[in-house]
Amino acid sequence: MPESSVARSFDHPNVQLKCHCGWTGLDADVTDWDVQSDRNRVVRKCPNCGEAVPEWGALPTVDGARRIARGPLAEALADAGRLDEDHA
Repeated sequence: MPESSVARSFDHPNVQLKCHCGWTGLDADVTDWDVQSDRNRVVRKCPNCGEAVPEWGALPTVDGARRIARGPLAEALADAGRLDEDHA
């Protein structure tokens, strides 16, 4: 099974990501987030297998993620009950 990884893309202005499930794509292709309250972080999820992949970067606190949340990140926080109504 291949390891998840991050590599600079020289063909695109984005970062190339690879998941252990075999999916590869750009960071712009990843729109799903896993709110991990027990670990106080928010992690990108693989669009293919749906698993959280911390190697792709994690926002280090849920509170910090709430402060910058927009789009899919805000939706994930709202679904997890971690976004107040004033922010939504």
